[in-house]
Amino acid sequence: MKNEHKKNLDRRDFLKVLGGAAAVTSAALLPGCKNKQESAYTATTDIPTDQMTYRINPSTQDRVSLLGYGCMRWPTVSNNSARDSSDDIDQETVNKLVDVAIAHGVNYFDTSPAYCKGRSERATGIALSRYPRDKYFIATKLSNFAPSTWS
Repeated sequence: MKNEHKKNLDRRDFLKVLGGAAAVTSAALLPGCKNKQESAYTATTDIPTDQMTYRINPSTQDRVSLLGYGCMRWPTVSNNSARDSSDDIDQETVNKLVDVAIAHGVNYFDTSPAYCKGRSERATGIALSRYPRDKYFIATKLSNFAPSTWS
């Protein structure tokens, strides 16, 4: 039986809809990309802290947040990404970012020895060490980057 409310989109219509959605999403995210000198983006409504989705590990019963926090681009004191800069990581800001993530239900953090020129694991560890160890999960992966690629 045909659903009369269902509209069949051809490829052109689909791409128009997809493009429009991408433009709206991009425009909504751009205010959050300002540097420290510009005004910070403020949400018009409160961000819920009780709506995180979790997956249950069947063998351990651990509840792991579906959203993981990638720690590849921690900010530096000069407002650059530590991935591309040798400037010191802004630990105070990293701590605040982790605090917000945990407050909103994120409990899975992803780092690597290669992130932030070898400094991500330490900065992530400092931020997370302020919480009980059983409150978060951390993944650190091996890489093919030689430590000689950073000082």
